[in-house]
Amino acid sequence: MPSAALLATIERSRKRIWGLCYRMTGSRSDADDLSQESVARALEREVQVRDTDALDGWLLRIATSVCLDHLRRRRRERRPTELVDPLLDVAPVAPDPERALLVRDDVRFAVVVALQTLPGRQRAALVLHDVLDRPLAEVARALGTNPGAVKALLMRARTALARARRHTDVDVPVDRAVVDRLVAAIDSRSVEAFTRLLAPDAWGVTDGGRTTRPVFGARAVSRLWAAAARREPPGLAAAVRMLNGEPTAVVTVPAADGMPLAAIHVETRGGQIVALRVVRDARKLESLWQS
Repeated sequence: MPSAALLATIERSRKRIWGLCYRMTGSRSDADDLSQESVARALEREVQVRDTDALDGWLLRIATSVCLDHLRRRRRERRPTELVDPLLDVAPVAPDPERALLVRDDVRFAVVVALQTLPGRQRAALVLHDVLDRPLAEVARALGTNPGAVKALLMRARTALARARRHTDVDVPVDRAVVDRLVAAIDSRSVEAFTRLLAPDAWGVTDGGRTTRPVFGARAVSRLWAAAARREPPGLAAAVRMLNGEPTAVVTVPAADGMPLAAIHVETRGGQIVALRVVRDARKLESLWQS
């Protein structure tokens, strides 16, 4: 039988384990499966716990191993336009310290997307150390290496993450007023209003739409937006929803019971949009419709 201490630690850590798996995979369904597998392994392997092990760190070590095994089995690269699943934030009925901790950790859409471009071990080191605030020695044990090697992994990972994000000098969290103006531009179908929101160095990418590669520069993003606006049916509605801890523009089809058509995640700077990541993959938007 599992000890009471292990069971209590599992219950306290479930959301954090799920968050680790989500950041490692970018997939809600994978996070569900891998977090459950991590808990099952922990229950089976409690005899391996040493007196020096802190149970919460030991659980994260198991979850990291499960995720790395999954990434090795999958062995595929994401397309440049393949984004991650949006994470719906639902306010708890009562205060939930563990949920507050998960929201405080970095699940911003742009960051989770960029993480998926890193090799698995770099991704794990960055999430464990920089997001979950685990000490170097613990990260080293999770990865089967030494603290010096972890420092090298972190240096390479941070450089690659910044390169993948393209813009890191952005508002955290995103500027809600800019998202509100974006929603107004969508509702009015005003390309001019949308274009005024774009910084000169803005870029954008669409997952599930007709875009085959990212586009760079305000003029190119505006042209793409105008072409998309001409194709869309009338009667769409836009609203702000909290996704991945930040306000996001969600476009729905009221005539189809509010079916979500797109989730538009932006990054802002100085009152303008510097990056747009548009999810149009119906499978990734399902959770927004069901909520």
